Amino acid sequence: MFRYLARHYDRKHIKRSLQRQERISKSAIGFAHDSSLAFAVNEAVVNDGDHDLAVTTLCETEAFFTPLLPAEPIYQDAHRVIFESDIKTSDQKNNVFECVVTASGAKDHALVVFHHWYSRNRYPAFSRYFARRGMTVVEATLPYHFSRGSNDCSEEQFFNASVGRTVRSMRQAVLDGRKIVRWLKGQRYRTISVVGMCLGGTVAGLVAAQEEKVDKAILMVTPPSPAELIWTSETMQRLKGRIEPSMSLEDLRKAWTLINLDMHTFWLSRPELELLFVQGKRDTIARPERARHLIHELTSLRGRSCPPAWCSFGGRRASGQSREWISLRLAG
Repeated sequence: MFRYLARHYDRKHIKRSLQRQERISKSAIGFAHDSSLAFAVNEAVVNDGDHDLAVTTLCETEAFFTPLLPAEPIYQDAHRVIFESDIKTSDQKNNVFECVVTASGAKDHALVVFHHWYSRNRYPAFSRYFARRGMTVVEATLPYHFSRGSNDCSEEQFFNASVGRTVRSMRQAVLDGRKIVRWLKGQRYRTISVVGMCLGGTVAGLVAAQEEKVDKAILMVTPPSPAELIWTSETMQRLKGRIEPSMSLEDLRKAWTLINLDMHTFWLSRPELELLFVQGKRDTIARPERARHLIHELTSLRGRSCPPAWCSFGGRRASGQSREWISLRLAG
């Protein structure tokens, strides 16, 4: 009965996702290369011309994700912190981001949480669960979500058929995440962990790869390759339909090299970083078989096993099922 109810819960949210896509289909962003936009620090000053998105060197990747501004908040109180984003977009509301803080009363451990794409709710129960166990939880805000959005379709700006725009949004999310981690380190937290779900997990993985101040990373039902997510996810077929006539999966993989976790294994394999992958056995969105190559590669590079934790289901059910596993791993 539990499995039936859990599966029904997942199907209900998948149905809602598909209905939302139908509702916003007329305002969906169409296919475009927009390669120059990917490297734009300020959208108002975009250098026209062709730019090679298929970056393959470690130095180029490090430079792309290097912080641009100090990790200093522009507002702070007991329950939230607001920062200026390193990347400036045409939407002014997206250029600052709010973090919701659930304090534990101690500075032993801070946990930075990255929500999923199109999230309309925070994770208060998740945050309270870990705060009661001595971990201060900081909920990040992905670009164009919550207070960073200007309308009901703003989240479309984060992940879409514009190849360069999506890379720019993911870069912005990673730089925002690094800023949070650097600020927390300045607040003298002893251990800093990142956790993310689905595309938020991809962001968390990229932050963990590029920011050495991250000690632990929990990647929940996370697609290593955003390109493969579009091609295989049950809820991404409309987006695939906007891209496929103009670009193959292989070409999209190359164009999105910078945001593919498979291309960040050098940094993710550093010995001092603890990793946990949480996969859903029956997940039809972030399909678990897509993460096996990354896990195998990291196991080989690290010289020790990196076995995933398995949930019976995927999607939002995974966060509820995996809290105990995450708590045990973070406490270790």
